[in-house]
Amino acid sequence: MGEDRPYDDPSLTHGICPSCAVQFARGDELVDMTERVRDLMNRIFACASRADERAIPGLIAEAGTAGLSPASMLVGFLQPALYRAGRAWQEGCMSVVEEHRFTLWCERFLAQLPPRAPVTPVDLLILLAPGNAHSLGARFAAEFLDARGICTQVVVPEIPVFEAAKEIERLRPLVVGFSCALSSCLPEADRVVADLRARIDASWQGTFVLSGLALRAPNASWTSAAGAVVAVTLDDVERLVTTFRLPEPKPLPPQSPRPPIP
Repeated sequence: MGEDRPYDDPSLTHGICPSCAVQFARGDELVDMTERVRDLMNRIFACASRADERAIPGLIAEAGTAGLSPASMLVGFLQPALYRAGRAWQEGCMSVVEEHRFTLWCERFLAQLPPRAPVTPVDLLILLAPGNAHSLGARFAAEFLDARGICTQVVVPEIPVFEAAKEIERLRPLVVGFSCALSSCLPEADRVVADLRARIDASWQGTFVLSGLALRAPNASWTSAAGAVVAVTLDDVERLVTTFRLPEPKPLPPQSPRPPIP
């Protein structure tokens, strides 16, 4: 707008290709929809702040009516709400008790979302690293990656090593990821990976990966002594899983009917 003739044309579609311009014919409707979602986000934050768990089913139903998927609710509602709560705590506007109560409300919200249908084979199994009590991040990652076509299962809270070995042998995922929220989780995750390698049947040829907030901290760096792959972002995890997937078999070309034998 303002970069080509007519320069004084202030319309929204000036300079936009015709196919995109058609979408903006619904401009008022899109604005109304955005405002409804913004209002819902603010009410979710307010309910979480006062720990109003009775409001959760109605909020989820309203979001579903608006066409929002569970992954959209996580990324668009819960994650920003938790970020705002964390900033409020940093600025001294929210006590530790209030922040913990807020997080618990978000966990209850997450628990009431429509469950994902179990899908096999499993591409990625997410486990909590020892000492990681922050289960929301792992559950967010599972929903997000599942929405992007990575068949993901998550087990929270932390489970013993022998139980993890059983689950890996049962599901036989391509990749087993450990969610590491704190830097202290990284050496513990390495220890568990080494233990699992010794316990799991040698026929499983999957890969271990370490990921999480600990690896996204400023100046964070880690080389796994147990041979696990280090993935900083969920995009890294997605690329890793995709590389281990077997190519889907190509459909056979249609066969023309053979002529009858005389």
